[in-house]
Amino acid sequence: GIGPDIFIAGYGNGALKVYDIRANGPVSDVVGSLGSTTDRRSSGNSTTRRSRRPPKLMQYAEHSSWVVNTAFTGFGGRYEICSGSVAGDIRFFDLRIPESIRTLDVQRSPMTALACHPGIPFFATGSHAQFIKIMSMDGDTLQVIRYHEEIAGQRMGPVSCLAFHPHRPLLAAGATDEIISLYAPK
Repeated sequence: GIGPDIFIAGYGNGALKVYDIRANGPVSDVVGSLGSTTDRRSSGNSTTRRSRRPPKLMQYAEHSSWVVNTAFTGFGGRYEICSGSVAGDIRFFDLRIPESIRTLDVQRSPMTALACHPGIPFFATGSHAQFIKIMSMDGDTLQVIRYHEEIAGQRMGPVSCLAFHPHRPLLAAGATDEIISLYAPK
């Protein structure tokens, strides 16, 4: 990614917010927020918590449903944000531009997992409809996995999580059938 100090938060309403924790943002008043331990000030009968929040770099609101996962990609010298939503769309954002730079509609069934490889330009999506799609960043489908390789005829359950190895083309997948699988190119 572009560094450990910048992070992305995806929300249930489809919004993405990008934060930079290095910058000293203004102190914001938060009433009853969890995790703010900076100080408490009492004014009259009410107690107000004050917490330091990292300043927002950018905010996007283009997904129509909740965000499944987000990742930074850095291929070809460009750093982009990749995000996917339950509706099955993948959007790519450039931090310098206030809207997405491209959109891929990758599946019609609900997307339940998304993983982007940090060193190879491809990503994987998982579905409630019991399949994993491995795709290039251009949207070309490289492979669709529906069955567990070592268990003859055993169809995988709804996919719940995906993760790539940071340096090798290995994909780990978890499903609700309590089987964890590792996939490697042949």
